[in-house]
Amino acid sequence: MKKICAKMVPKILTPQQKENRKEVCRDLLERIENDPDFFKNAITGDETWVFEYNPETKR
Repeated sequence: MKKICAKMVPKILTPQQKENRKEVCRDLLERIENDPDFFKNAITGDETWVFEYNPETKR
């Protein structure tokens, strides 16, 4: 298997999704204030991979 082509695809969040992210961030900040070692056991990531292949352009 080989890589054919990769494109960056922007994520567009709805207002509700943005509000959910803000709420989660506030909760995490509160947890850190109460327990400074909270993130020692956390693994995070925010990456999305989307692959597209067009046989006509071979990209």
